[in-house]
Amino acid sequence: MALHISADLLFEESLAQRAGRRAFAARLDHCLKRNNISSGQVARQVGVAARDVSYWRAGITAPGRLAYRRLSRLLSVDVFWLCLGIEAEGSDR
Repeated sequence: MALHISADLLFEESLAQRAGRRAFAARLDHCLKRNNISSGQVARQVGVAARDVSYWRAGITAPGRLAYRRLSRLLSVDVFWLCLGIEAEGSDR
């Protein structure tokens, strides 16, 4: 029984993570289009492979903490909004 519950929890967590990656991908795509920035430019300025940016935009993977910070600076958006879709209190971006 406990194994069944654990599997259910892991499945729900996996679905939530996938939804979070897709939501991030939509925010990233919006910012790139708004700023007319290519995936290649992002990769060079953030210091990652172009493949990584493609995976982010497709919702396959999500950036690490440092890449989130670099992305938020590059795109002039709040890091919390970019990562989670929410604005941090007292945010100046």
